Amino acid sequence: MRVVEFKSKPHDNVVDLPPDLRDWNGRRVRVILLSEEGSEQRAEPVFKAISLRTRGFKFDRDDANAR
Repeated sequence: MRVVEFKSKPHDNVVDLPPDLRDWNGRRVRVILLSEEGSEQRAEPVFKAISLRTRGFKFDRDDANAR
């Protein structure tokens, strides 16, 4: 058994072979997929929507700027 490692980005359910492995086309192969953690991780939003009740709240600009 010959083992080869390479990086590829699957698209449309297809994993492209590097040009130097063209002779592998048509062979039966065993495929193991490993995701590179962190390379394409989507960051979750930092802020989440909140709802505040502001009725009856008095805003004092001078008091806020004094802080």
